[in-house]
Amino acid sequence: MKPASRAARIVLVIGTMSIVAILASRLLSPLDRARGFLVPSAREAGQAREAFAAILTDAAAAPPAGLRLTQGEDIRVLAEAAEDCRGRGTYLVRDSAAAPLAILAPHRGSDLDTGTLAAALFDDGIGRAAAWNSAPRRGKDTCPGGDPTRHATHHLTAFSLAFAQTHPQGRIVQLHGFDGRKRDSRAARLADIIVSEGSETPGERLYDLADCLSRSLHPWRVAVYPGDVRELGALRNRQGRALREIGFAGFAHLEMARPVRRALVEDADRRRRFARCLETGLA
Repeated sequence: MKPASRAARIVLVIGTMSIVAILASRLLSPLDRARGFLVPSAREAGQAREAFAAILTDAAAAPPAGLRLTQGEDIRVLAEAAEDCRGRGTYLVRDSAAAPLAILAPHRGSDLDTGTLAAALFDDGIGRAAAWNSAPRRGKDTCPGGDPTRHATHHLTAFSLAFAQTHPQGRIVQLHGFDGRKRDSRAARLADIIVSEGSETPGERLYDLADCLSRSLHPWRVAVYPGDVRELGALRNRQGRALREIGFAGFAHLEMARPVRRALVEDADRRRRFARCLETGLA
């Protein structure tokens, strides 16, 4: 019985990975097609924020400049044209009722599995919106890149502000990855997930999220910055900073070890428990 059960589990995992891989390939454009990395001016960022807000409230609204809109049965996709890929990002908006949650993977490619995990969660019906980077975090001569989390006027910041404006009681989650072997402190090396909001004084909503993750994903170790761990607190994250400046309390920055990311991609039950925590308490 044991060999047969093990074989069945292997087949199930391979099947799940294949489905997720197909989904990710459909939604996530190749990072190596990037032609540069655009950092909009403050004026352009303001216009992008207004356009994103309109998209989130009106199914007939036009996309921000530089992004093309593709309308699906229930999902609208905003993406750059292949000939003009400047790292503005890729954005999905669900038109049907969904929890006011946005799932962002700003470092897909360098933070392995984060983009695939965000795609899998969205395909599971989780959240109102999702977003990914469309240029690599670290560019090469043939593939310019940049980090959207370091720019106050990037399209990802404009989208985050628009989501907060249209879903003031919602949550914006950024998915990131870390390698515990490269961390300085024992607390960070032992952690499986590090939760922060880019602040030295996180609010109750973040602690509630961390408590839920700790209970639901036991025995994974969930640490909160700065009380449990003093690393990876997202203090330089520009989306988190911009959201705090407008009084939005729903930003969550999740750093996950590679085995956690891999398991959440492969294991639908764990992913459901993870998603349940992301959606808990949202109005």
